[in-house]
Amino acid sequence: MTEDNTGKGRDQPAGNGHQDPSVPPASSGIARAVGNAPLLAETQASFQILIKGRPVEAREGETILQAATNAGIKIPAMCADPRIKPTGDCGLCTILVAGQDGPVKACMTAVAEGQKIGTETEELNAQRKQTLNRYLSDHNAYCQPPCTAACPAGIDIAGYIDLILQKDYVGSTALIKQMLPLPGVLGRVCPRPCEDPCRRVQIDGQPVAICALKRFAADQAAAAGLPTQPEPKPSSGKNVAVVGAGPAGLSAAYYLALEGHKVTLLEAAAKAGGMLRFGIPPYRLPNSVLDQEINDILSLGVELKTNSTMGRDFQIDTLKDQGYDAVFLSIGAMAAKPARIPGEDAEGVKSAIQFLADVNWNKRVSVGKRVIVIGGGFTAADAVRTARRVGASEVTMMYRRTRKEMSAAAHEIHECDVEGVKLELLTAPVSVKIENGRAVGLISQRMELGEPDESGRRRPVPIPGSEYFTPADSILLAIGQDVDVASLNQGNLGLDKRWGTIEVDEATMMTNLPGVFSGGDCVSGAATVVEGIGAGRQSAYAINAYLNGANEREIAAAIAKHRPAFFDIGAKAKSAAPMSEMPVLDGKGRIEAFENTKHGGDVDNDTAFAEVEIGFSEEAALREASRCLMCRCQAAGVCTLQSLAIEYGAGTKTYLGKEAWK
Repeated sequence: MTEDNTGKGRDQPAGNGHQDPSVPPASSGIARAVGNAPLLAETQASFQILIKGRPVEAREGETILQAATNAGIKIPAMCADPRIKPTGDCGLCTILVAGQDGPVKACMTAVAEGQKIGTETEELNAQRKQTLNRYLSDHNAYCQPPCTAACPAGIDIAGYIDLILQKDYVGSTALIKQMLPLPGVLGRVCPRPCEDPCRRVQIDGQPVAICALKRFAADQAAAAGLPTQPEPKPSSGKNVAVVGAGPAGLSAAYYLALEGHKVTLLEAAAKAGGMLRFGIPPYRLPNSVLDQEINDILSLGVELKTNSTMGRDFQIDTLKDQGYDAVFLSIGAMAAKPARIPGEDAEGVKSAIQFLADVNWNKRVSVGKRVIVIGGGFTAADAVRTARRVGASEVTMMYRRTRKEMSAAAHEIHECDVEGVKLELLTAPVSVKIENGRAVGLISQRMELGEPDESGRRRPVPIPGSEYFTPADSILLAIGQDVDVASLNQGNLGLDKRWGTIEVDEATMMTNLPGVFSGGDCVSGAATVVEGIGAGRQSAYAINAYLNGANEREIAAAIAKHRPAFFDIGAKAKSAAPMSEMPVLDGKGRIEAFENTKHGGDVDNDTAFAEVEIGFSEEAALREASRCLMCRCQAAGVCTLQSLAIEYGAGTKTYLGKEAWK
């Protein structure tokens, strides 16, 4: 057993986290009462003791916990309170006193002249962790609501909904922007991972419409024309190059600019936005909304250089030579995955990503009347609905599993149904049929679900002899995206050869090149917009720490996320109202507009591309906000149990058994 007598470590003042604010704090003249001990006058006999090798003045009648607290030395404790008699029930303040046979409790042990006290050993800390684990296994409370814990951006959801209830839409949006700079965008395109664990489901089977409320607040704030983001800190004198102006790059630029750094966005396309710009159709995300929120980011002093291509206009390893103190690579995953079937290179076969980009860039697009889209994700759903809008009358989405396994959100698939898209499920492509060098249809095969694969979904298995032919004028491939590795083969940048992504230190988000960081789809592979935004913000934390001279350990600490899962329900509904439905454009009217469309055109002004989801009225938004349970702990961030659990690495699952967490 090795005693820590260095004086280093956890020497912050102890706090209770649940203490009555009326209780006076300790002062230099009067020792704070701990464990119901009386306040001690300065005339009380005093003497010195050693705590962690440090001389500490103690007075007769004090406990060791009192003496340590008055000296600013932290001994972990939870049950110590000046209003109650010490019981030592929490068991966390166990310490070692020279001459004693074993550990004693600091809250119940009186000081004595000449004492030598040790507060930290491996054994003591292990014991504290075990004690905390027991508490947490039966902890009937929570730190964060499950919606916030599930949000990749970590937004204070209950907080911004509460501000909506107060009709403070500017304040609500400002709160969102603390963690996410594009609330109007995400309020339209987010896949809503926050709504699945919403505790409101336990009451009436329906979550709070969290995403729609985010959009409502952002739209109201935009209409008011008032600022919703803070002023940047004074200039740091540091310059950062952000390569790629997609969700991750825009997010990183925003948070770096707020820290006072000069940020330059280097974007290969003619406009910023990345997949937001050319991968999501305007009927889901109007360009006007995207442009406004990008302009808000640029207003912080961020410089945007478009048509600036890596490998042609600049090199990774030369950016720092050009005066940039740090670099963030966020080039996304823009390259379409191949279908690996015969004939996919024929005329009439195209990636869905390229098709969406062509339409979004106002190119004239002709796909014919019969279109097949292969895939079951968001890109596939966008592609089939866009194909309807550019004149296709027979559009099929072909997916090898069932509707249940589709990665596109249920509401997106529902809109496909409304707009006359045919779903061809449990079907996989075999080959493209070609005549005179052009695709004329697809040969497919029926599937059945077998045993689960690595993703946890049941593996599709071909049914022998089930092949059939479907005629088509165009075939669009939407089976995933890869990183454009060719653009990265420069500057000795480390790449993951298996996945074709950029390698980073997971703790610091730094590549193998000093000062060069990376995040978003080019690191994780194709993911959601909100995940990209969250990665950009985390990267900004890392880069800011790096620019401030932090070492690797300190950079990791700057971006570490501590989210103890202390979840249980203890709230009551403010409203018994059912979930508010998002108003949408009439389905029949939409289809009539599609039928009048002959080709892709100016998608902002084309009736066929009008935004489908209209948005909540104020009445509907307030009614929906009132359904929120506000199931968050008001002590989160100041709670002693929470802070000690983080400090000692304790958790909720140790004593519950594996079955509880399946």
